[in-house]
Amino acid sequence: MANGVWHSGLNLVLELDKEDLGLPSDSGISVPHLISEILLPVVNRPRDLLLCVEHSLGQKCKAELRGVKSPHMYVRQHPGPDGTLRLRAAHLPTVHEVTPEESDRHKAMKDFIARHCQSAGVESKVETTTKNRTSRPDVTIIGAGGISLGCEAQFYNASPSVVLRRSRAHYNVGLVTNWVTHNDTFHLVDRANWMLIRDVTWQEISHAADLPLVGGYRALADWHCTAAAQRPCPAGPAKTGCGKRHLQWDTPRLLDGEASGWTGYRGDRLGVTVGRTLVGAATGSVVPLFVPGRKDRRVGNYMWVPAEDRDTWTEYREEQPPAEEPQLETNRDLHFSGRDADRTCRFGEETWRPSAPLPRRGIASVELTMTVDESAIPRQRLPGYKIEHAYHSGMAETMLPDDLRAAQVRLHQATAELTALGRSLPWSVEPHDGWPGKEHSHTGEVTGGRPPSPGWTDEQKATVDQLRKERLALSETVNTHPYWESFTGEDLVKRRMELKATTHPEAVAAADVTLGA
Repeated sequence: MANGVWHSGLNLVLELDKEDLGLPSDSGISVPHLISEILLPVVNRPRDLLLCVEHSLGQKCKAELRGVKSPHMYVRQHPGPDGTLRLRAAHLPTVHEVTPEESDRHKAMKDFIARHCQSAGVESKVETTTKNRTSRPDVTIIGAGGISLGCEAQFYNASPSVVLRRSRAHYNVGLVTNWVTHNDTFHLVDRANWMLIRDVTWQEISHAADLPLVGGYRALADWHCTAAAQRPCPAGPAKTGCGKRHLQWDTPRLLDGEASGWTGYRGDRLGVTVGRTLVGAATGSVVPLFVPGRKDRRVGNYMWVPAEDRDTWTEYREEQPPAEEPQLETNRDLHFSGRDADRTCRFGEETWRPSAPLPRRGIASVELTMTVDESAIPRQRLPGYKIEHAYHSGMAETMLPDDLRAAQVRLHQATAELTALGRSLPWSVEPHDGWPGKEHSHTGEVTGGRPPSPGWTDEQKATVDQLRKERLALSETVNTHPYWESFTGEDLVKRRMELKATTHPEAVAAADVTLGA
């Protein structure tokens, strides 16, 4: 990372360690406004706005010479090892240029998805922008008793930020994102629901009645572990069995031969296809499921599964959405050391290493097997079942202190209020003139760009600041409550999860009452 970056609009070097960014005293430029501009995501500003200082001097920087990054840069708020927040610049990845082969496969896959849905009587639209114009999936499948999908055909490795941004845009308009690809090392795997096909040509896709689905779909194996069982015990006695019931998410190949007995881990044949799975999702027989990691709920397995299998699994383990990525606090003060900007590209020095093949995201930490006692009653079937039992099955209901419960309820509410307020505010904190979008050379459609922003009013700034301070105070109250002193280790984690789960419905109910009033 660098402490200096070339601003192509101002034709000068921004010195990120100086409070005035190294601007001339008579420039008349608002420093807070300029900081807000350079911190914008690249999708919301010209890509060539910020450049490596060495490249701006007419030389090739180290990132260009290595061929792994571009001379274009972005600026972010970087917390150093000491926790101090500073402005730092980093190189953007090189832009992927779509090859003719990728383009032909992309078109063929879009046509295949639309053709298969229409032949099954399911409505689909190709390259149609959503009503709020924030999303345009390759193919939009309209749910007919199931879910609506935003399908993306992806035959090159898009960056994680692109995958997450496009998936989030589809989600915000009520679509479940589904990425179709031929390579399971791409960043899209397990960052949203996905389907893996074989590496086939565009001609094979165009002429296929259907395509085998070789990844992204799982079915639930459910068996009583005895000596006569068709399957071996996953973690118990191999000869006698453990006597318990096992639930395990398997690829379809593992289940193909079970009608005639256990046939090993390869199975007999592949019986699941892309077209049937898409139609099943639109009609309700196939559903998306996320199984979080054991240590980090931000990662896990995104899977397409039969609806009845999902219902069986969630009888014993509550379905959990992925945890939100942590966001940097924007109310922390930036630190400026006053050092001059380094005008030499330092990309790759000391810390650079060649990239290894990407591992599958989250696989090693995800629990896809569950063992339950035959005598256990599924949690959804418990008469008078209360959410407290989700984490303490078989234990008496835990009595949480009233003041702790009240603080957590208000914390849920304050978080929801701040999120709703953020969505309603202008996109720029300070007044901004915006910039025009780009017109598509074939369709004439204008995309990108930003309309002028009036900025936030003093009242809006004060409200945001007040809610942030309230959240911080409530978090401190909850986390330091004396109630936690009697718990340690796993019990402490379970009690904290129990508090969040039991208070969330109260917070939602209170919010509904407030809105209704």
